[in-house]
Amino acid sequence: MDGTPILPAADERLGRRVLAWLERLVRIDSQSDETSSAIPSTPGQKELADVVAAALAAAGARVERDAHASVLASLPGRGPGAGAPPLAFSAHLDTSRGTRAVDRLHLLPGWRGEPIPYPANPSLVVDARNYPAARPFIGQDIVHGPGDAPFGLDDKLGLAEMLVLAELLAERPEIPRPPLLLIARADEEIGRMEAVVGLAEELARRGVRTGFTLDGIAPYEINVENFNASQATVFFPDAPLERPVPPGWRRVTLALGGVNTHGATAREEGYRAATRFAAEILARLERIGIVPARAVPAAFASDPSRDCDGVFELAAKDAPPVIEAIRAAAAEIVEPHAPRGARLACATAGPVERRPGRAAGDALRFVGRLLSSRPGFPIAAEESSGREGYSAPYRSMPVEGGQRVDVRLRDFDAGRLRERERHVEAVAREGGGPAPRVEIARQYVNMGPRLAERPELLDWPRRAAEAAGVAAEIRPIRGGTGVDPFLDRGTALANLGTGYFAPESEKEFTSLQAMAGHVRWLAALVQVAAAARPR
Repeated sequence: MDGTPILPAADERLGRRVLAWLERLVRIDSQSDETSSAIPSTPGQKELADVVAAALAAAGARVERDAHASVLASLPGRGPGAGAPPLAFSAHLDTSRGTRAVDRLHLLPGWRGEPIPYPANPSLVVDARNYPAARPFIGQDIVHGPGDAPFGLDDKLGLAEMLVLAELLAERPEIPRPPLLLIARADEEIGRMEAVVGLAEELARRGVRTGFTLDGIAPYEINVENFNASQATVFFPDAPLERPVPPGWRRVTLALGGVNTHGATAREEGYRAATRFAAEILARLERIGIVPARAVPAAFASDPSRDCDGVFELAAKDAPPVIEAIRAAAAEIVEPHAPRGARLACATAGPVERRPGRAAGDALRFVGRLLSSRPGFPIAAEESSGREGYSAPYRSMPVEGGQRVDVRLRDFDAGRLRERERHVEAVAREGGGPAPRVEIARQYVNMGPRLAERPELLDWPRRAAEAAGVAAEIRPIRGGTGVDPFLDRGTALANLGTGYFAPESEKEFTSLQAMAGHVRWLAALVQVAAAARPR
């Protein structure tokens, strides 16, 4: 890039422009559904794609659609960028399970770090003291949701910033640009690679070698590495308890609300899953002699739409001291996490109608053993950060013939990921009782080795950040990006931050200043790429 880039003013108007688009996008429920075999997996993604396609067409792009709801918008190069190599930007249409569409967002001007007033969740305490990762937003005008569910900054913030970039390029013909391809893709959250194979082939056909996904979290972060990922599924067969439940015992139900975060930010935000809460409650009840003499675990089920929540049911002697001991043990485990969003409700129900087996208890004891193990690498997501991986037993549910536990395995090192798989298998065998069955499913791989020979993926956004007056930081993605089909066909895609806090959590927020700053960063990046010459 020669000379000073042509950038929009860094003022409130630009931030409000992105906000207007963001509010429009978050009104559409576009959660993906891993249980659906359709592509896209939900009709809301098609509805959102219609809106995005119309906006890009209005900005002068030639818009194409495919059968999977993907949007591919093309803008010709101009000025000094007319002969530059093409550049792609991509964001995804779907949001994670548990995201809730909202009619409007809330603005908190000039945040000083005090608790953010979430209207639907006043007990949630999100401030700069409890959440140091939120401190970069102090002094900015905070944009947040109602506080009872995530509203979809991942990745509707990336979509909104891309749409405003397209509008600015249409309004400012003096801004040079390379041939640009602006993409909105389906089913990224559920890792449905089939959704983008056609897109990847089309980019390869057009000679697109370089691009960026707009799907990062922290302001101005640049990602050229991501986790290697597997999932372990451990099946515990049901079998009779050693001692049958005596007549007259009652059901005690613990509704456990966890602390909801993305795995990427689990440590900073204090993630807790109901699986961990239940395992710790069971261990405490065993230590104080309540289990198995006066109560036994009867059932556990994670919430189908919010994995961090769940219901733990015990069969217990119908005596007030026993019920109170269960309630007190649960409160001791859960209540310290209440300021971060954890919840507990204890209720007694009727007599035990179905004789419980041992599968639920075996599954929770496995969770406890796994989380307390010390194999030489972090286990819990909430105890892992930076370049550390994790082995998170995040979900459990009854299945035919027993109980299932799903363990999310993540590591930047492929060899260490295999160690994590073997460690889960070893811990599963330690419990005694009927032997569990362990299945491993490989999910995605670290893109770092394949991007190592593409220095422009770091150089261009760093130069653009300098031109826009912001500081870019290179970080690994503590997650995945779903770009393997593109890499397989020769299109290298790094990932850029979009500027927000607490992904996939009811706590999530961004700011007017972050939104404006990221549009300026993208505008500068376009101009850096426009000055590039074919290699």
